[in-house]
Amino acid sequence: MLSINGANIIIDPGADFDIIQKHLKGYNIKPDFILNTHGHHDHIGAVSAIILNYKIPFYIHELEEPIITDPEKNFSSFFGENELSLKTYNLIKDTDYSYFADFGIEIINAPGHTPGSIMLKAGNYLFTGDLLFKGAIGRTDLPGGNTVQIKKSLANLKKMDRQLIIYPGHGQSSNLEYELESNYYLKEYFLKESSGKEKGGLL
Repeated sequence: MLSINGANIIIDPGADFDIIQKHLKGYNIKPDFILNTHGHHDHIGAVSAIILNYKIPFYIHELEEPIITDPEKNFSSFFGENELSLKTYNLIKDTDYSYFADFGIEIINAPGHTPGSIMLKAGNYLFTGDLLFKGAIGRTDLPGGNTVQIKKSLANLKKMDRQLIIYPGHGQSSNLEYELESNYYLKEYFLKESSGKEKGGLL
């Protein structure tokens, strides 16, 4: 959950709608919209339930549409989950980024893990999705993954404020300076050429 400029935004609600709802009720929060970094099942699992219960819009990059509408491409059909095929969604085009800027959110294209992966920067926080984790990077050996693209996306991190606090799609938070200095997988991508598809840390 991100609260910024008067808006309450749910980011990547992968599962456990009951826990999400309990949190919202406990803090008396009314969410305004859902914003996703990408469309894999472990990031969209609770989207439909949230839309149904709170009547709020869901936004995801337009290149993720084939993923969120296909249980095989979002991998819900492979992991013993209820097959996910979202019917209600709003697709973000690059020309739409100014809408989110009004809420203080910068959308940063970060393809590689999936074609339409994005990062979300809000103040001193960077939501990296499955591009960068604490001590790991996103994998590219799944359908739609692209090693060349993810290397370019990771390289863009070097241009950003090193004091940014990172909230990844899985695992613990970190900060950009620590990852640039200590993340073995991140440094390996900068130090040597790729020889085909590779995998990093997590989904």
